[in-house]
Amino acid sequence: MSCFDTIAAGIAKDCNSINAAVGVDKDLILVNYEEFDRAATLDAGNVEADATNNNENGLTNIELKTAAMQYVFEGTDYSVIPNVTAEVKDDGDSWFLHSIAFTVYSKTATDRKTLERLANSRVVAIAVDRSTGLFELFGADQGLKLTGLERAYTGSQTSNFYTVTLATPDIAVIRESSTGLLATAVNTAT
Repeated sequence: MSCFDTIAAGIAKDCNSINAAVGVDKDLILVNYEEFDRAATLDAGNVEADATNNNENGLTNIELKTAAMQYVFEGTDYSVIPNVTAEVKDDGDSWFLHSIAFTVYSKTATDRKTLERLANSRVVAIAVDRSTGLFELFGADQGLKLTGLERAYTGSQTSNFYTVTLATPDIAVIRESSTGLLATAVNTAT
């Protein structure tokens, strides 16, 4: 058995995606990490075996635990910006940092309290990719934590709304094992 992965395929040009819509849909779904069923989501039986849904080797579903709540943060076009970057570990292998920036278009006292609670939460983020229509999951291994919250009180470009960034936390220097995972649906256990 080798200690290293070996590359087993090249990547063909996906002509359908080249001129497709860019980015993710305007709304972001956050789920508390404790309500996300990681084991069921990453189970080998939850993988698309063919390209019927344009998601071969992707997830069939993002599985949530019973009574899990999905919290929608409504946005506008291009107000949700996911980012995945690779980082080299000490052993030379790579892992991935997930981050997702979004704008909160509200300044109410209730919504400010929601942001304060988010500051102490660990969540997974789910966005819908514009080009594929598939759900993209961020933070499956570690969850995401608040790393940035800003409200610039100058200028009118953002109307002084909150800009929020969630990212893979620096917990014992552990990162995500994959890029954002694609799924065809989100399920809540019944």
